[in-house]
Amino acid sequence: MIYSATQCGHGLEYPLCNCKRSTDHTGSNQGGRRPLTSYWQQFCSDVLCAPKSLVLRFSHHPKQVQGLAPVNVASRATRPARSVDQSTASKRRAICYSSQTPINEMPTRTSITSMFHTTNRRALGYLASTLLGSCLAASAWAQDAESSAREFIITGAGPDLEANIRAHVSLPELACDAGGYILARNLPGIRQDIVRAGRALGYYQIQHVTRFERVEQCWQLQSDIDPGVPVRINNINIEVASDQQFFRSALSELPIAQGDQLNQASYERVKTELSSVAVEQGFFDARYERSQLQLDLVENIANVDINFEPGPRYRLGNISIQELDALSPEFISRFLEIEEGDYYSSSALLELRDSLNGSMYFNNVSVTPLITQAQNQAIPVDVTLQMRPQRVYAVGLGATTDIGPRVRLDYEDRYRNRQGHSITGNIGISPVQQNADIAYRIPMSEPATESLEISAGFLAEDTDTFRNTTSKLGTTYSFINAWNWRQNYFVNIQHDESRITGEKLVTDLIIPGVSLNRTRADDALIPTRGWRLYGEMKGASDALLSSESFMQFNLSGKLIRTLGPARFLWRFDTGTTVIDEVSELPVSLRYFSGGDQSIRGYKYESLGPVNEDNEVVGGKHRLSTSIEMDFFVAENWKLAVFADTGNSFDEFDDFELKTGVGVGVRWLSPVGPIRVDVASALDNDNKLRLHITMGPDL
Repeated sequence: MIYSATQCGHGLEYPLCNCKRSTDHTGSNQGGRRPLTSYWQQFCSDVLCAPKSLVLRFSHHPKQVQGLAPVNVASRATRPARSVDQSTASKRRAICYSSQTPINEMPTRTSITSMFHTTNRRALGYLASTLLGSCLAASAWAQDAESSAREFIITGAGPDLEANIRAHVSLPELACDAGGYILARNLPGIRQDIVRAGRALGYYQIQHVTRFERVEQCWQLQSDIDPGVPVRINNINIEVASDQQFFRSALSELPIAQGDQLNQASYERVKTELSSVAVEQGFFDARYERSQLQLDLVENIANVDINFEPGPRYRLGNISIQELDALSPEFISRFLEIEEGDYYSSSALLELRDSLNGSMYFNNVSVTPLITQAQNQAIPVDVTLQMRPQRVYAVGLGATTDIGPRVRLDYEDRYRNRQGHSITGNIGISPVQQNADIAYRIPMSEPATESLEISAGFLAEDTDTFRNTTSKLGTTYSFINAWNWRQNYFVNIQHDESRITGEKLVTDLIIPGVSLNRTRADDALIPTRGWRLYGEMKGASDALLSSESFMQFNLSGKLIRTLGPARFLWRFDTGTTVIDEVSELPVSLRYFSGGDQSIRGYKYESLGPVNEDNEVVGGKHRLSTSIEMDFFVAENWKLAVFADTGNSFDEFDDFELKTGVGVGVRWLSPVGPIRVDVASALDNDNKLRLHITMGPDL
């Protein structure tokens, strides 16, 4: 057996090893007995001192075994994994990769198979004894090693390469007083991982010097990196054999481009995107006829060559829906916007699941394509449903400074019959407001989004400005329009009895109208980005059995955006009425301002036009806006600053702005934010007013 090793030149001291001396030697093992010191010096030179350039060769072994990976890995880095084309004249090599390894370097044939080998059992015995002695000597290396930090120092690598090296290399879980030989035997795998991390990012000429060093009372791993010239993308050839229209979006947004530095994860992402689109659209027999990443390590360029065959597109087979006692099969089938024979689309199945979930009938919904049971390229679909409880009763407690403490009772019958009809009712009681409402909802042809609702309600309000009772009977047709807005058509028969400034007013109105609203948010309770917009138009005519004639238009909205560490909230509310005299309107249709949701710093509905006795009587128009910034000061706690301004008025040329400013605290509770604000009305001797509200921001 012949051992060959180069001189140890990194200067790391090991107990009982003289690594400062040249250890080049040649020895033989022919059954004779070598001195113990000879075996130890052999181990020191071959394992502890030489790991940066050692190659062990065994003449008796039938196959050459490579030892530790050399530090200068330029020669290994250019070794191809699979050569499919090699020109002797140019010495260029093409490497074709087919496996999917998006994080690591794609596999090569080079591997580390042995670190140290001998067949001499007697020599191993002597070596084991010597190793035991070295372990005892190394135990005195550091007294307080366990308390020291282990570090991995990387120099010469850019941020991306350094991050990838750290992702690939795991520091050994060894004590700070671990012997040098224990540390050194981790170096081969570490060096191999560094090379793989570099190749994964296109650094095929990477060179590095990696070693363990002693610092203070522990060890650290030091790696000096020379990335070399990176490989760059030269040509990209991606062919989709058929049904190209489904893959145009993926091909137009490729994660690689000509001239980019090679990133093997990006190359794999191209194939992943194509495969994902194929599965999404039902091309379950899709395959890669050709998938190659060809490397030219002389010119440092790479060519991408992919030929993708989608194959036939599958269709939906039989759609089996679980039968339920509570709802009829005919009613449940109205949720389906797909049918047997349609082309398969996983997004269509997700929409079906979301539609059933959003119906409020079901506690659990499962829509499962039975791909393994496909026959004649048709995939059966199984829909499993679990009903929610039919009847729900709830009691709620709350408080705001506008209406004071509030008690609410709710009742819901979610499926009154097998056609999915439902009943809801609620009663609310507070010092300022008392209400009772009941509604009967009938699902229409698209039950997830379309309904007809018949409702009745009563509302009584008693404020510092007015007293009013409203009784209402109405019907509303609601649906989602082509632009994904909730659109409502309604007709309300409304009876009002009001008393304001000592005068009593009784009105009977038939009010038809239409409204649009939409809300978009990244979180339902505490959004960091979102908006809400609501618009309404309604009116009445004395020619249609109403006591008064008017037209009214309302528009309100809210915007939320993140600005650095803070959140910005903007709110507005506008309304206008076309009528000769505001005194002809019932109080419930007049505009008032002030309060928690209007202009903070003022009492609830205390702002508006006044009569000759300086009593607020309400106006024909309203305009208000608010800006607010909030930011975290602790987990689930925020501070806020705000300014509100606006007013209600009769004439546009007689409009006086009222402004309130203040600060607030927000507690992000499990049921939504609870807000406590202190505001000052700037025209009211800077008196402070407390405002408490709760509920979602949008």
